[in-house]
Amino acid sequence: MKRINSIIILLFIISSPTLFGQKTTDANIFGDVQCNGVHVPFINVFVKGTSIGTTTDATGHFNLVNLPVGPIKLRVQGIGYKSVEKEIEVISGLSIEVKFKVEEDIFLMEQVVVSSDKNEINRKEAPVIVNVISPRTFEQRQSNSLIDGLDFTCGVRTECNCQNCGFTQVRMNGLDGPYSQVLINSRPVFSGLAGVYGLELLPSNMIQRVEIVRGGGSALFGGNAIAGTVNVITREPVSNTFQLGSDFSAIGVGHHDGGDLAYDRSVKFNGSLVTDDNKSGLFLYGMTRNRNPFDENNDGFTEMVKLKNNSVGFNSYYKPGKLSKISLDFYKLNEYRRGGSELDLLPHEAEITEEINHDITGVGLNYESFTPDGNKIAVYGATQYIDRDAYYGALQDPTAYGKTYDLTYNMGFQYTKNFDNLFFSPSTVTVGADNTTGTLEDVKLGSGGLANTVIANQLTNTSGLFLQNEWKSEKSKFLVGFRFDHYSVSDRLYEGEEDVTGNVFIPRITFLHDFSDDLQYRLSYAKGYRAPQIFDEDLHIETSGARRITHSNAPDLRQETSHSFSTSLNYSKAVGNILYEVLVEGFYTILQDPFANDYSPIDSLGNVEYVRINAEDDATVSGVNTELNIGTMSGLMMQLGFTFQKSQYENPQPWGDIETNTTKSFLRAPDQYGYLTFHSHLSKKLELSVTGTYTGPMLVPHFGRTITTQEELNDLLNGGFTEDYESALAINDAINNRDIIEGEKLIKSEKFFDMGVKLHYDIEVSREFSVELSAGIQNIFNSTQHNHDKGVYRDPGFIYGPCQPRTVYVGIKIGNLL
Repeated sequence: MKRINSIIILLFIISSPTLFGQKTTDANIFGDVQCNGVHVPFINVFVKGTSIGTTTDATGHFNLVNLPVGPIKLRVQGIGYKSVEKEIEVISGLSIEVKFKVEEDIFLMEQVVVSSDKNEINRKEAPVIVNVISPRTFEQRQSNSLIDGLDFTCGVRTECNCQNCGFTQVRMNGLDGPYSQVLINSRPVFSGLAGVYGLELLPSNMIQRVEIVRGGGSALFGGNAIAGTVNVITREPVSNTFQLGSDFSAIGVGHHDGGDLAYDRSVKFNGSLVTDDNKSGLFLYGMTRNRNPFDENNDGFTEMVKLKNNSVGFNSYYKPGKLSKISLDFYKLNEYRRGGSELDLLPHEAEITEEINHDITGVGLNYESFTPDGNKIAVYGATQYIDRDAYYGALQDPTAYGKTYDLTYNMGFQYTKNFDNLFFSPSTVTVGADNTTGTLEDVKLGSGGLANTVIANQLTNTSGLFLQNEWKSEKSKFLVGFRFDHYSVSDRLYEGEEDVTGNVFIPRITFLHDFSDDLQYRLSYAKGYRAPQIFDEDLHIETSGARRITHSNAPDLRQETSHSFSTSLNYSKAVGNILYEVLVEGFYTILQDPFANDYSPIDSLGNVEYVRINAEDDATVSGVNTELNIGTMSGLMMQLGFTFQKSQYENPQPWGDIETNTTKSFLRAPDQYGYLTFHSHLSKKLELSVTGTYTGPMLVPHFGRTITTQEELNDLLNGGFTEDYESALAINDAINNRDIIEGEKLIKSEKFFDMGVKLHYDIEVSREFSVELSAGIQNIFNSTQHNHDKGVYRDPGFIYGPCQPRTVYVGIKIGNLL
């Protein structure tokens, strides 16, 4: 907290000279912005290289006053439109009219992104491929949270991993969730604890866009993004607007096992306020959600958990001068989830319960200052604090309560300078430093006179220096950067335990060449790493009546290192009124000292520990991402993405308790998967959206108990192990009744195609107020897993395929619907 206070004081000191002495020039620019003859409301108009800017009003007009005298570059920029710049000579005491004509940017190719190199740049000009998930995608899916929209990006898929608690993760280019880095406004404060359930915690109405970079670690954001980076950019205030909406969903309509319907209800609001002089603004958002549990196979145990979510937050800015800006964002998330059986009882009174209550607070502070020649300095800090109450227990276990505290904070600075010529061409140099610290304490609460037990007490710290230079020519860009990290992992659970430390040099090289205006080629290499620390799956306990699975690191666990290569061709062409875009990207990643699991035998109490170790040989991930986008100026758009990939170790690795159970393939990693979206204006007011995801077959482990022989039953009975004898009889009955699958098996899943359809109808009450009605079906073909285990002795981790069965929903929104 002292460091954060220091940053606030530093920001005030830096900005205070600009708070006073502002000169009045009486130099003004007014005008309008049009697209295809229609005025464009609420689009950004600003002076490039400064903090001066505004937005058009509801009629598409704008007004900028008291501008600095001299030549400026006035830029118009907004989601869904191609950016336009005009050079203007500003004269003191003179008002100038400027009219802009913009074109639609159907595929968001000119969307400004920051995840390429930590500087604002158009997607088409970025040296690495940056995919953008816009609010439109979340709308088409009727999304409540971040995870609902991530599947609609090539090389990315989400999955559910637990029937008891709904643990989800995002996989990129065939790698597990912990290989991806989740950023909030470009800050790495989304910790491992947040990663367990956090993808469902972030409400969709807080999101301006999601930027996804596939491939290895970035020299600027850090080296632990081996699979890629998911950067969540929160919404900023642009004008005086408001929205209020409510959704109602019925889950399990026409389900094959005839289970009771579950209902999901949510209410969302947004509000944006901007001062007349555009020097300050505030965007407020909030959501409340209540989802009933869903029992897919009528066995009394959940497949979808009970969920209650309340979130509120804001994003604000203040411009103390024409060349500076201070931004402050805040969010407060509270979530309760419970799964298992007998949800009306106390957790320790039910046969199985996994119950979690999160209280998450996040704050981010950023200061930017520009120089007249376009250089920029940024100083930033962000923090996230999580307070979690949890119960992971089976068979009325009173000792399964836990408490977890997690604090992560990041701070740093960045300086960007433009050179007209550096050695052989114009260039942009970015240099900076940052530090990320995390503290985690996980405690098992005592019961019946037992004392509390500390399960984990970890302190991690990573300090980094980064330098990057991007050379530019008319047709090419060549970027060379590196980051030097020093990390330390302190296990404070054991006194005298030495810290695990490491120094990592992380290079990054990318190349972009425009063969023509239509054809682009990219080539990149990046190094990454993962330090031996606690990851998200370590903070999730998988529980059933048969076994209780925990995760830990081996004492001699070494750093995992990656080398990622990618190459791509991107072709876009307008033919008449139709625009086509095709992308083909190849990727290849080598993992050295890759993390793998060593499975301990089940003990007499049913406990199993998965110990993370380093595999003796390397692992590789390789594949091809393909995208096809087709759009027209009339509003029809179709996007298709498909991935072919292979993830495997050089030599077979154990995947279960039995020594002979090994495989070279990564588990839960299909060789093919993809998505589609389709959007069309059926009329001026009625729109149709179709979305779908495809998941190919994959290897999924099942951990089941085996039949206890009569001789073994007699031994238990004669030895006085009455409870074990009764449990063995119950397990035998469950196997014989085919309620659970017997033994350890590596099962190849079926294919899944999850398709949704949505209609929405707009009613324009006035120029600044409208009503939107929507209705649709998700997973219309009810493409779900049909072979879940049943009962208390099930394997809750044996879950795959779409997370939600057929769901029918309706919704309404009112306000300024942009």
